[in-house]
Amino acid sequence: MIDYLLFSLYKTFKFIVLLFPKNVTKIFLDGLSYLLYLFNFEHKKYAKANLDIVYGNSLDEKRKYEIIRNSYRNLIYNLYEFVENQTLDLKGFEKKITVENEHFIIDAINNNRKIILITAHYGNWEYGNTFIPLKYRPTTMVGRPMNNHYLNAELDITRTRNNTQMLTKKDASRGLVKALKEDRIIGMVIDQHNGSGIDVEFLGQKVKQADSASRLAVKFDAVVLPLFFTMDSFGKYTAKFYQPIEPRDHEGDNQILDLTQAEADVMSEHILSKPDQWFWQHKRFKEYHKEIYQ
Repeated sequence: MIDYLLFSLYKTFKFIVLLFPKNVTKIFLDGLSYLLYLFNFEHKKYAKANLDIVYGNSLDEKRKYEIIRNSYRNLIYNLYEFVENQTLDLKGFEKKITVENEHFIIDAINNNRKIILITAHYGNWEYGNTFIPLKYRPTTMVGRPMNNHYLNAELDITRTRNNTQMLTKKDASRGLVKALKEDRIIGMVIDQHNGSGIDVEFLGQKVKQADSASRLAVKFDAVVLPLFFTMDSFGKYTAKFYQPIEPRDHEGDNQILDLTQAEADVMSEHILSKPDQWFWQHKRFKEYHKEIYQ
């Protein structure tokens, strides 16, 4: 019953945001995100704890809460983009997205390399499921199903419409290997806590991070391409590819660790360049600093 009620609220939201002009929709979304910021006490507490441990006293309290508020706004904008983008073709996406350092992925494709995209819950990370397969090559992504099966069904339809295959974590190992053998681009969002991962430094803190992208890269001699979709203005984004991370550049006894640390470094660099668009509202540092979330 509760799931269906939430799904009905989503349908109402969808109707409203598609009905009004964009300038009116933006005002509505800004108001909605502010209400979420005001009353989502638990996750706002997590965000503040994360900002405190990452920045210490180098940022004042006003700026930290500004980042948290903007992070909530980014989440609501992502929901709007999810609704608006459901019927877009490649030309529609290209009107919204500017690609930076595109030669990194073009070179990998032209050289017949296996490609592993890594990203974070930053900006509009869902564009990896929609824009990338339309623009470059069919993709296989790992994603967590939503608890609400009504919403999850709609999410699956949108994610898979553009030749994107979605895997759950349970199916990921075998599915990702199969995808690479079929020359599909695989994508992984690896910024959140992973208790079975390995120790790296992320945002200046010791954390557990998944090493599956690194292990697959070594096994298949695949290039790891960091990619982030950063919002420039309402409805406009830059897709930025970073310097490829090559297994052959990290050979030795600590190859997996070195690759995974390189992945953490580039995520940290991008997040710190514009922290307002990262998802701060989760217990990222709970493995070694669980006390900050009490």
